[in-house]
Amino acid sequence: MQVVTLSDLAPILAAVVGPMLAVMFAMMRYQHVDSVKTRSLMHQLIGDSNRENRELIATSNRETREFVERSNRENRELIETSNREAREFVERSYRENRELIRENRELIEKNHSEVTAGLGEVRERLSYIEGYLRQSLPPPPEGDAQAA
Repeated sequence: MQVVTLSDLAPILAAVVGPMLAVMFAMMRYQHVDSVKTRSLMHQLIGDSNRENRELIATSNRETREFVERSNRENRELIETSNREAREFVERSYRENRELIRENRELIEKNHSEVTAGLGEVRERLSYIEGYLRQSLPPPPEGDAQAA
């Protein structure tokens, strides 16, 4: 068997390992360039999306504020309208109740007058009946005279 020295294998190793190293470095360089492009594209997209998001947030905030202000105005108007209607209802009810109280007082006074007039007639008839029957009222008890 023949002894092969390292110096004999050097050209073979250079022929095999050299192109492999060249391909490996070429692939590393391509991957590096590709990652740099990807990174710059991502930064650009992120910047664009951040800008778009800020614009959307600003727009939605403005729309939300406008909606809240409009809702507040409408609520205030509804509250004022309902308060006005409630006051008018209370005032109208108060006037109607006062009118009913006045009418009831007049009716009570009228009924009282009629009852009083009727009592006078009943007394007259009772005294006429007592006179006809020749009976008089019994004397009041002693306790009533002292109380009076």
